[in-house]
Amino acid sequence: MFSYGEEMSTDPTEAQFVKMLTFMKQPKQVLEVGMFTGYGAMAIAEALPADGKITSLDIDPFLKTWVEDVTKDFPEGAKHEIVVGPALDSLQTIEGKYDLVFIDANKAEYKAYVETLLERDLLQKDVMIIADNTLYVGYPMLSETYDTQPARRGFGDAVREFNAWVRDHPKLEQARIYIILTLRS
Repeated sequence: MFSYGEEMSTDPTEAQFVKMLTFMKQPKQVLEVGMFTGYGAMAIAEALPADGKITSLDIDPFLKTWVEDVTKDFPEGAKHEIVVGPALDSLQTIEGKYDLVFIDANKAEYKAYVETLLERDLLQKDVMIIADNTLYVGYPMLSETYDTQPARRGFGDAVREFNAWVRDHPKLEQARIYIILTLRS
C-alpha cells in the first residue's frame, strides 16, 4: 500500500502543456515514467497520431487496474499500455525506441532513469525528454544546511544532482521552462 496526495497528480495546466509538446513532436512511441492517476497519460494520448502508443510505468498494481477501468471507454485509451513494477526494474524489461519520454516519478531516481534509457538504447535520436519537478519547489536551489523536511531535502539534492548531470552530459541538452499562470477574478 502506498500513500498518495493530490499534489502527486499532473495538474491540468501541466497536462495541457505536455499535450501541446506531444502534438508538436508527433511521437510514435511515448514512455511515461510514473503514471499515478493516468491524467498526464491521457492528455498525451489525445495528442498522439493515430498509430501512436504510450507506455506508462507505475509501481502500484492498484493504479493499473483503476486507470484501465476509468479509461476503458475513453477513445484514446487503446493507445495506453501500463507496466507495473519499480520503474528501474521495468526499464530493464521494456522494449522499443521512444521519441518522447515524460518523467514524473521518484525524484531520487531521475538520473538513473535517463542513464538506463541511454544504456539500453531505448531512445530515438531526436527524443524529447520532459522531466517534471526539476525545480522541486525551490529545494535544489537552497543551501544544503537549510532546515527542511529530510525527505524533501533529499529529493531536492537529488534533483540538483540530476540537473547538473543533464547540463554536463555530452549527449543531452537542457531547457528549463518556467510556467507562471496568473489568474484574475
